[in-house]
Amino acid sequence: MNIISQKRPEAGSRREREKAHRRQDILTAAERVFAIHGFDAATIEQIAQEAEYAAGTIYLYFKDKHALYAALIASKLSSMVDQVEKAAQEAAPADPANGLRNAIRAQFEFHDHNREFFEVLMRHHKGPPPAGTRDWKLIEQTLKRHHVILVGLIEQSQRRKLIRQGNSSDFVTALVGMVIHLTRVAMEDGKQPLVGKTDFVFQLFMAGAQRA
Repeated sequence: MNIISQKRPEAGSRREREKAHRRQDILTAAERVFAIHGFDAATIEQIAQEAEYAAGTIYLYFKDKHALYAALIASKLSSMVDQVEKAAQEAAPADPANGLRNAIRAQFEFHDHNREFFEVLMRHHKGPPPAGTRDWKLIEQTLKRHHVILVGLIEQSQRRKLIRQGNSSDFVTALVGMVIHLTRVAMEDGKQPLVGKTDFVFQLFMAGAQRA
């Protein structure tokens, strides 16, 4: 009886790993198909073919194309913000300005390793369906978390007089705007790594943020 009770969790965990692996296969395939065709033109059949699964298998994991798209965006954005937060924490609070630099670098590094995702997000982005979904709520929460991380770094820098006083959210909006613009330019280029722009963005932002 003890042998049976020990085997069941192993079998269950193996099934869960297999399900997680298939789900990730589908998300990876969806990312590629959405990047190539855009949301409107992409089909579940194309995604299934890319993932090498039957179309019916896709529907076991995602209700429809909207749900699949939302899950992809939620998963990727969450990974990006986790990476930004970890990088920022390596410097802050001892050196919040360097924490900002680390955050910029982390976001650029994420872009360089996930260009197809940014192709989807910035060229083919599709807003949530009217009713919204759990994943769309997660996306909103993740974007707010990203904003809060940067606001914290700005305010720590202001307390240390590294950045002039002012509305911290406005500073974050300016910084994120610079990052997004350079990301769009890099997408047009297609080859140049964005991480090499880290010091340029950081120094340009700090020059403006320090000016009285």
